[in-house]
Amino acid sequence: MDRRLLAEQEGYTLLDRYGIAVPSYRFVKTHEEATTVAEEITFPVVVKVVSSQIVHKTDAGGVVLHITCEDALIDALLRIDERVLAYDPQAEISGYLIEKEVQSGTEFLIGGRTDPAFGKVLTIGMGGILVELLHDFSMRILPVKESEFRMMIREMKGSQLIDGYRGHRPLDEKALLDTMHKAARLFLEES
Repeated sequence: MDRRLLAEQEGYTLLDRYGIAVPSYRFVKTHEEATTVAEEITFPVVVKVVSSQIVHKTDAGGVVLHITCEDALIDALLRIDERVLAYDPQAEISGYLIEKEVQSGTEFLIGGRTDPAFGKVLTIGMGGILVELLHDFSMRILPVKESEFRMMIREMKGSQLIDGYRGHRPLDEKALLDTMHKAARLFLEES
């Protein structure tokens, strides 16, 4: 890969190729296409702006959740256009990602980068807004053994959530480990 960042839909294609689940989605260029696609995917949907100038879509107002009908979708698209251009007047909106809204839950970040000194490094952390707020993550140089994946999870303060913190339902650690394995393989083979 010769770019540092993939467009989200490019990332989804890559994740899907390695067996990592992604929500149903389609990239569209126009508001008209968006209404047709949202009906095909079925409501509720999420809309995200696609622009190479906008990396943090939420900060730019480029994400709208819980869209349940065509009228709400049209309103969301207009709001996204307005907010994104107010955030960065030079931004070029190349389209929108229409995604099936998935049930909310605990988010984890799994990422990789190539460090000039250490080589390929895998990171796992609390996802969503928590990754930047709490800085709760663990890193390993790839490749790693099964026991290292488990240790990475346990090193995070958020690992208590996996066990069912304060009466909440436990999370699927096996699914998280499986996704970590697939992400590590993807990163080793594709970067």
